[in-house]
Amino acid sequence: MLLTKIFSSFTFRFLVGYVAWLSVSVFLVLTTIYAFIAYDFFKEVHQSVNDELSQLTTAYQQGGVPAVDSFVAEHGGPKRLIRFFYFVGDENKQKIAGNLDRWPDTTEYRSGWQGFDLETLTSITDPVGTEFIARSIQLESGEHVMVARHYADVLNSTKLVAGALIRSMVATIFVGTIGGAITAALTLRQIENFNTSLRRIMMGDFSERVDSSHARGDMKHLAENVNKMLDRIEVLMNGVRQVSDNIAHDLRTPLTRLRNQLSELHTECDSPELRDRIAGLLEEADGLLGTFGALLRIAQVESGNRRSGFGAVELCTLVTDVVDLYEPLAADKDQHFQTALARVGSINGDRNLLFQAVANLVDNAIKYTPHGGTIHVGLSVEPDYYRIAVADSGEGIPRADRDKVFQRFFRVESSRGRHPGNGLGLSLVLAVVKLHDGEILLEDNHPGLRVVVRLPRTARAAEPALAVL
Repeated sequence: MLLTKIFSSFTFRFLVGYVAWLSVSVFLVLTTIYAFIAYDFFKEVHQSVNDELSQLTTAYQQGGVPAVDSFVAEHGGPKRLIRFFYFVGDENKQKIAGNLDRWPDTTEYRSGWQGFDLETLTSITDPVGTEFIARSIQLESGEHVMVARHYADVLNSTKLVAGALIRSMVATIFVGTIGGAITAALTLRQIENFNTSLRRIMMGDFSERVDSSHARGDMKHLAENVNKMLDRIEVLMNGVRQVSDNIAHDLRTPLTRLRNQLSELHTECDSPELRDRIAGLLEEADGLLGTFGALLRIAQVESGNRRSGFGAVELCTLVTDVVDLYEPLAADKDQHFQTALARVGSINGDRNLLFQAVANLVDNAIKYTPHGGTIHVGLSVEPDYYRIAVADSGEGIPRADRDKVFQRFFRVESSRGRHPGNGLGLSLVLAVVKLHDGEILLEDNHPGLRVVVRLPRTARAAEPALAVL
């Protein structure tokens, strides 16, 4: 998985492209270096042959055959690091002096320059190269003078240089690729940390911040700017929430008084028609009080003050109690509960809030499941979480609205006017789940919706025994 992310990341592809560009550049540079080195090698060969030819010609012209023999003995001996071979012949290229037995069969590759292969030199007993480069001239007196040099040493030197350059290029590509993979992995880790924080923020946790302590360079600046933006957003969101919470708090008291007065009027009124109208007003007042109460509960949960009431909560017992509570309501719609509850351990939490959260999910499932439908309630164990799942067989929630349903007062358009509610149920569930450091997911149930709540385990339990009710 990590390798797939690394290889598919823009960072790695960019670095691979950079390494490829660098490899081509290194190849061109090293090829140029090789060409210059090879040129210098062969330039030195040509120059040395020219020098030897000039000296041999001077020696022959001044001292004849004895001078040539002396020159050959001095310059063409086996102790010389660079071996030269000499030939002085008459007009018919018959040998007069030198350490070449005969005039070789040559191929001219440049004006005045020849190349030839000579398998054996009968006058030379020690090994010599078989590939020669030579230059010859014809004197005014008609004699032919040739100087040859084997260049196996030059070829070996150029091969060594070429091998070193190729190894350098391979090492550059290898080190660059490894470096690219490491850099991509480090960058991906920073980006993944960044994305983890952003996912929590998208789930509504505006107190989350991107960790910039280990970031460097542009990533650090980006994280700092995102955190500054989140600080501002949090201030604005808290202001909006504070306004709604203040309104709910300030209006609950007068609404309660209004509701009590309506209740007294309902009791004292003798007119049946008027009593029915007052009953309708009481129902509306109860709805408003329920909305304000839900807002205040959400504010209280989000403040974190309820952590002081945390204790051991048996999740299996809690979910069973919720199902028992809502079974009569489901029976009124000919609905059936199908439960699969693992006997899990306890978690550290607020039982009342967790009960309210699970109850909201079950209530929504009953509300949106058609008559005669089935509601699935499950409790299972994951490596690090307890998983509570509530699934209905209703119309579900469109994917485009799934991130919005946790917002206060948001309701799916298709459910408005068809189902009672104030759009605060899932907002309260999210607040409770976040208070317990959990997460909530919305999944397709085909048909319907499956709501999954994952709560972190405080201790690893044994393998669960499944109780199907």
